Amino acid sequence: MTCALTPDLRARSEASEWMDDLSITDERLADALEELRLVNRWLGGYRGTLACLEPLLRREGARRTVRVLDVGTGGADLPEAIVRWASRRGLRVEVCATDLNGATLAHAGAILKRTLAPELRRRITLEQADALALPYADGAFDVVTASLFMHHLREPECVRLLQEMQRVGRFGLVVNDLHRHALAYHAIRSLALLLRASSMFRHDAPVSVARGFRRGELQRMAEAAGLAAYRLRRRWAFRWVLSTTPVA
Repeated sequence: MTCALTPDLRARSEASEWMDDLSITDERLADALEELRLVNRWLGGYRGTLACLEPLLRREGARRTVRVLDVGTGGADLPEAIVRWASRRGLRVEVCATDLNGATLAHAGAILKRTLAPELRRRITLEQADALALPYADGAFDVVTASLFMHHLREPECVRLLQEMQRVGRFGLVVNDLHRHALAYHAIRSLALLLRASSMFRHDAPVSVARGFRRGELQRMAEAAGLAAYRLRRRWAFRWVLSTTPVA
């Protein structure tokens, strides 16, 4: 039996996240982006995506520059993780990190300036773009990623996102997002209190879990988007990774 304070998680929540309010551009947004980076690092948020990218990066990155598009990039922590991972292995990669919110991109740029050496920072470009109508040609990038972004969307928009990612990614896509589960809901609420997190993080983190996915929902959306030979895996902690990238 779940706690009485647990919302009904049988269906995805339609509650709004403060981060989706484009009028919020101040320190509330900056603080939440910093906290998301911290939690992603602690909870292994990059491992599932990097595991899917590794075969392609190792195969192509030793002889040419692999181009990655990251949509809904937020604080650009996944692009940072990708370029760091590739650099340690002598692999060449460039990441175009996009977000609809210009203020989010400004905060991301300030974070990257602080956390990355200039050589690595030059491998990431920040561009404002709508993930549901990407301003790029078919196959413009080798692979397209989305981390903790898709749960912000309603199901028809999720299908459209997958179609756009598939369109511009030559070798496939990787979506890393949340598994909707009562334990995850209460764990992130408790972690937010323990961290004395910002008001935006305290509000948005449990809402994000409630807007997360179950296996059947992701399968339905992948099939509606026409994804060929997709793979869907559970990853720690409470993550789904949906991918169409080459395997080793």
